[in-house]
Amino acid sequence: MAEFFDHNTWVKSSMALYILKILARGPAHGQKIADEIKRRTCDAINPNSNLLYPLLRKMEEKGYIEGGWDHPEKRCKRIYTITEAGLALIPEVERKVAERFSELEARIHALRKDLFGVK
Repeated sequence: MAEFFDHNTWVKSSMALYILKILARGPAHGQKIADEIKRRTCDAINPNSNLLYPLLRKMEEKGYIEGGWDHPEKRCKRIYTITEAGLALIPEVERKVAERFSELEARIHALRKDLFGVK
């Protein structure tokens, strides 16, 4: 579980949560997941393949999602689905991401206050 929560990056943990929530709505391939994250975040998170696909593999290894090739003989697109373990993980990931966002918001507020005199 902690593998998705590198304290130094909110992007990885946010992407893990988006992946779980997107797959909770139905199966999707990696590019569809990336496009949906980009759309839902108004381009604030633009997943690149160097972050997304290793994260998908790690989540699959941990049993939170399952992947299968749409055409096994061609290996064109890997379609992911969420598992029961992944569904059960969502509330914990939500809590940790919310905590991290609160920390970031407090730091941003401190910077705004210091730099711009914002209360």
